[in-house]
Amino acid sequence: EVTTPTEANRMIAAPYTKVMCANNAVEQSAALVLCSLERARALGVPDDRMVFPLAGSDAHEHPAVSHRAELYAAPAVGVAGRGALAAAGKTIDDIDHVDLYSCFPIAVQVGAAELGLDLDRQLTQTGGLSFAGGPWNNYVMHSIATMVGTLRDDPGSTGLIWGNGGYLTKHAFGVYSTEPPAGDGFAHIHPQDEIDALPRRDLATEFAGTAPVEAWVVTYDSDNQPETVITALRLDDGRRAWATSTAADVVASFATDDDHIGRVVARSESGALSLT
Repeated sequence: EVTTPTEANRMIAAPYTKVMCANNAVEQSAALVLCSLERARALGVPDDRMVFPLAGSDAHEHPAVSHRAELYAAPAVGVAGRGALAAAGKTIDDIDHVDLYSCFPIAVQVGAAELGLDLDRQLTQTGGLSFAGGPWNNYVMHSIATMVGTLRDDPGSTGLIWGNGGYLTKHAFGVYSTEPPAGDGFAHIHPQDEIDALPRRDLATEFAGTAPVEAWVVTYDSDNQPETVITALRLDDGRRAWATSTAADVVASFATDDDHIGRVVARSESGALSLT
């Protein structure tokens, strides 16, 4: 199927167009050969072709988006990312090459912010999921394979790869280099206890009343027309509530270029959104 420019620019959920979203309908493959240093040398692999995993980590956010302290942050990225770097004896300033999981622009923006990366630097080795694609979670196989080539072309350099799954939920990091790890070799950390102790919000499922909008999105139908508005509301007691509407006037009111964060709206006990 050929995607025309018009189709590629069709709105999916404002402000994201189709071309900005991950593409999993791809025909491509990647492979990695992982073995001990002794085995690699026994097989005749030249030293200048070797890339070493220095350290890794994995962790997850509070699983339910509703319970996360802030919808614009992913603190487990920072905790697990910095942990992997520290285990490798590195800081983010020591990293020469980066590949951030890029299912949607928000993932790259949040990931970079949590890791202390400037958005002006190169943050992908493959071009990202909207270009390189990746059959479901196999994208990271492609980012690792591509990073290997990048590091081979830049002897002495280091690379950081971030894998992500769910709603910015599950995270995994790998630090790689053409230089072998020091000390006891590869290190892996799992800082989940630290992340589980981070603040979380309670969800108000039966709230009825008015509250300011914390976050919002308008989704579009196949004819590129605004269809549904979904809002997260921040209540006075700090809890979060969700409110949704498909009513034409409500959807149209949000399908503008205005910033609706902080706007006061009404929610029924069933979760229906209405204007005040």
